[in-house]
Amino acid sequence: MNQDSERQAGVARRLGLGIGVSLLRPTARALLASWRIQHVSGDAQLSQAIDSGRPLLACCWHQRLSASVGYLLQARARGLRPGFLVSPSRDGEITARVVEGMGAHIIRGSATRTGARAMRDLYGVMKTGVSPIIHPDGPHGPGFVAKPGTLMLAQMTQATLLPLSFSADRYWQLDSWDRLIIPKPFARVTITIGEPFSIARGDNIEAAAESLGSQLDALTREADRLAGTTPRPPKKLGKPRSSTSGAETTRND
Repeated sequence: MNQDSERQAGVARRLGLGIGVSLLRPTARALLASWRIQHVSGDAQLSQAIDSGRPLLACCWHQRLSASVGYLLQARARGLRPGFLVSPSRDGEITARVVEGMGAHIIRGSATRTGARAMRDLYGVMKTGVSPIIHPDGPHGPGFVAKPGTLMLAQMTQATLLPLSFSADRYWQLDSWDRLIIPKPFARVTITIGEPFSIARGDNIEAAAESLGSQLDALTREADRLAGTTPRPPKKLGKPRSSTSGAETTRND
């Protein structure tokens, strides 16, 4: 490819990026504004974590990311400074601009391609008071299995871990590895928040990851029960742990 062709391709990419962001950002804002939070279980836990003044790592399963992020973005009025790790890919650039435009601090990096650098960047922004939103089974699964990286970061920073989940009475469920759930417009959303906890210097990381996974499973089951739904679990990409349910989607239209 010659220089003129490369320049034209670059202009086309930037134009496509700008159009994508200009369409997705207002759509995401309108969708978030339409959701009706019907019930919040454990909201005091979030207030307690924010008021502690310690760095905060909010954790949810990758499948339950959308409304969990939306709820935490709304907590900026209470003093939370939410952050989000976004991959340096082209798709990640669109995600970064959309989420940043909604008030989140963006950390660029990939847990797989730039894991050590992403960990350093997360560590650095947490020292400035940013609270990253982490999905411990991401970015590619297996779903509903907590990996040790989140717990290592919590141990290094002595951050407070705050597990949370959500469910909704009406939603789209994608055919991705995590079977991501996105509440439909005007859906009734249920948020469940667990007890904040921390990882001491000498604690066993694997045991802590298992404990976090069990808490997220329990919060997800409770959110589904309160919402009256049974979403499909993530695809089985590895050895499965117990999850919320193996049933087909109900009440999602």
